[in-house]
Amino acid sequence: MIKEETQRAYTSDIKDFHDISLALLNAKDFLSSHTLDGRFTYAAPSCEILFGYTSAELYDQSIFNFCHPFDQEKLEHYFSSNQYGEIMFRFRRKEGDYLWLESSSTKGLSNTEVVLISRNVTHRVNREEKLKERQKRDRLFLEHSKDTMGIITKNGVWTYINEQGKKLMGATSFDEIVGTSLYDYTDSKDYKLLRESLDTRDSSDLEISLIRKDNDSKRAEVQLIPTVFKNRDVSLVIIKDITEQRNTEDQLQVAEKLSVIGQMAAGIAHEIRNPLTAIKGFTQLLSEHPAEEAEDYAEIILDELARIESIVGDLLVLAKPQASNLSNVDLVPLVNGVVNLLNPQATLSDAFIKIKTDSPSIYIDCEPDKIKQVLINLIQNSIEAMTKGGEILVAISKEANLASIQVTDQGAGIPEDRLNKLGEPFYSTKEKGTGLGLMICQKIIKNHGGKIDFSSIVDEGTTVTITLPVHDNYQDDII
Repeated sequence: MIKEETQRAYTSDIKDFHDISLALLNAKDFLSSHTLDGRFTYAAPSCEILFGYTSAELYDQSIFNFCHPFDQEKLEHYFSSNQYGEIMFRFRRKEGDYLWLESSSTKGLSNTEVVLISRNVTHRVNREEKLKERQKRDRLFLEHSKDTMGIITKNGVWTYINEQGKKLMGATSFDEIVGTSLYDYTDSKDYKLLRESLDTRDSSDLEISLIRKDNDSKRAEVQLIPTVFKNRDVSLVIIKDITEQRNTEDQLQVAEKLSVIGQMAAGIAHEIRNPLTAIKGFTQLLSEHPAEEAEDYAEIILDELARIESIVGDLLVLAKPQASNLSNVDLVPLVNGVVNLLNPQATLSDAFIKIKTDSPSIYIDCEPDKIKQVLINLIQNSIEAMTKGGEILVAISKEANLASIQVTDQGAGIPEDRLNKLGEPFYSTKEKGTGLGLMICQKIIKNHGGKIDFSSIVDEGTTVTITLPVHDNYQDDII
């Protein structure tokens, strides 16, 4: 009877004690008490989850025995001082690894013990260390980069710039640049381009001229990468100095132009020397025998002069800019007209020109006479290539926004190693050709926004393909 009454009297206390033990076991914080020299007098049950030790295994053990050697002096000083607060140290688990603990303390009721409330902050510390390592790595990368790297606001104001940037801008210190604007170092003609790139808040690449503090000009490639730093919209700036690269390219272009001029000069001299030699010889004969065969000599001289005039005329077409007078033209009847013009000439060579088209109308913006000149040149080449006669197919088609004209013959064909040279000045597969005809054709088509391609098989024939952009309102025109 007395036993039952006793149990009923302590039931609530037993329940409270059970609840406290359960709370201590599952708590995120670890509660412990220690003597002033660091020995455990109590360790909450959660120590087994955190460290792998039971409360009994920690009892009367010194906390300094579990502390990392690098933190031991700091922890001993913490216990021996009269002021208590927060401390962080590493505690060795039973498996041998360490956990970072963040502890706060207070003196016990008797002032002879220290009560610690500790929390496992290993994950947070590791994350912070990784962040510091990454920041250190990023800073090393920024500082030792060969390109200028920095951060600017959405208005272009510098908030950071690396050492290379200081050199590029011609500054003696970072303070000269931080707080100024990228616009201060940008050529005024590039303001609009820079402003549009910053306003779009999209990653962008642009090429601008930079003006250094000493007014020296640099050509630079600028990459803008929008990002957020300290809750502010900013852009990471990467600037590459390409001044030397552009200077080298300009020098190469000049050298290439000089080389082309040299080749052209040599070709012109070669082509004109032959008729000049003939003219000189027959003129001498005329002076020695003015009455004998004068008419024949004069005819030869005139033919050679006409050849020189033709060469000079072709060169002028290449050298002198031609006035452009584009009109909207239906390509199908234009090609038909050229074929009808050349069919009699083809018949004399036992050749026949056939037209094939997949559309009744294909409109392009062009100079009709120039396109006719190209087609006449190409078809005449095909006629001359077919010494034994045959068929020349002129196919007209349209795909997407491009019109195509293909001229295919059944001639001797051109070896592959000679195809790449077609269109070069004074290179020709004909015995008396100058090569200027194809060069002029290529220039005309290029001026119309198109291109010419050649393909050939020896003993089977050659195909020349012209592609030109169709008229923008083509769809409207045919509806």
